[in-house]
Amino acid sequence: MMSINWTKGALLTATVLFGMQAPAFAESNGTVEYRIQRGDTLVELARDYFVNARAIKTVMTLNNIRNPRRLQIGKSLTVPRDVLRYKSEPLRVQAFSGPVTISRQGQAAQPEIGDIVAQGAVISTGRKGFISLVGTGNSRISIPSNSSVRLSGAKRYLINDAIDFDVRVLRGRSEVKAPTLKGEERYRVGTPRAVTAVRGTEFRVAFDEGLERSLTEVTEGEVLVASGTREVATPAGLGVATSANGLGTPETLLNAPELVDPTSIRTDAIVQFQAKPLEAAKAYRTQIARDAGFLEIIAEDVSEDGDITFDDLDDGRLFVRSRGIAESGLEGFSNSYNFRRKRLGVTGGVEPSPFADAFKFVWLPEGEGNSFGAFQLWDTKAPDVLLVDEVGLETNGFYVSNLEPGSYKWRVATFQIDEGETIKVWAPAQEFTVSD
Repeated sequence: MMSINWTKGALLTATVLFGMQAPAFAESNGTVEYRIQRGDTLVELARDYFVNARAIKTVMTLNNIRNPRRLQIGKSLTVPRDVLRYKSEPLRVQAFSGPVTISRQGQAAQPEIGDIVAQGAVISTGRKGFISLVGTGNSRISIPSNSSVRLSGAKRYLINDAIDFDVRVLRGRSEVKAPTLKGEERYRVGTPRAVTAVRGTEFRVAFDEGLERSLTEVTEGEVLVASGTREVATPAGLGVATSANGLGTPETLLNAPELVDPTSIRTDAIVQFQAKPLEAAKAYRTQIARDAGFLEIIAEDVSEDGDITFDDLDDGRLFVRSRGIAESGLEGFSNSYNFRRKRLGVTGGVEPSPFADAFKFVWLPEGEGNSFGAFQLWDTKAPDVLLVDEVGLETNGFYVSNLEPGSYKWRVATFQIDEGETIKVWAPAQEFTVSD
């Protein structure tokens, strides 16, 4: 057993486990230091703060105490964490979308906003599933699709009012904003191969089951990653990929990729973005959220060529961000952009007309809301001269008669006035021939 003494405010500590001997704080539950006050005895401390009276003997042995009723005032008392009483310090569901389950004691259920997620729960997301959890000190854990995370510990000790969190990424990824800790408070995030003790910072932890690879990406603060007897400091802007071969060398996280025209209105059925090629990026992870903080993530796409697509996006003001993925699997920085999603489109065709000298043009608007139509027709020999130019049509059909023999083109548009702005989408032009 040992205690962790923080000597640097932004210090984070990570331990990588590879079948080698791991540092004690990763193997055990650790200890806390309690300053003995006037009137304290081990008997009274056990009554108020220990799980049972048997813990008295453990504490006496650890501190070389002979008489449990006589303690030296001001002396530091080392107490194992696993003998301390605590109250639950749970997380709460802030936002979620898609397939998400929270398993408690073997029973899986779908979450609801505000649900309490207590110690022992396993949170799992499926394809297109996302969830954000919030906790003490504005801490946050965001879990994207195809991931599984266990809340192994969520405690607040009675003896010192200190929190002790232990989060395990079993599969996939997590993004963590840790609270600013005080004293001997502890906040750990780990994978089957790594344990990371954090202190008021923002970082990401991932575990690739297939490659047996643990990833740590630091965006704020500093991390100390250790494997066996080797350790390496990893400040913000760097990441470490660790595999069964051992601890990797810290590498610079990739810069944020640039998206082409990310803020324009997206009206197509499939929402598309294009990431400009980023040196050293083998792929791009792009996410859509309802909020600028990306707590309410609703869609995600991983693209190797930078062609990014999303389907089934509802209308609204949304946010997009994209990160480059290095060959090592480490993901870099991102910039977020606000864009507007407004599904709007139209398909058109020509139907038989009941009038011998007329053509019936029809169209079907796509999207929600009250739409108006627009129609244009021109002779292919004089494309700059519109023979018909109608706008504000409230019907989905239009007759044109008395056309001279020749080749013509036409197109139709649908438009809406939304949030004080006119949004118009033209269908591709079509060609037809009028014979003698």
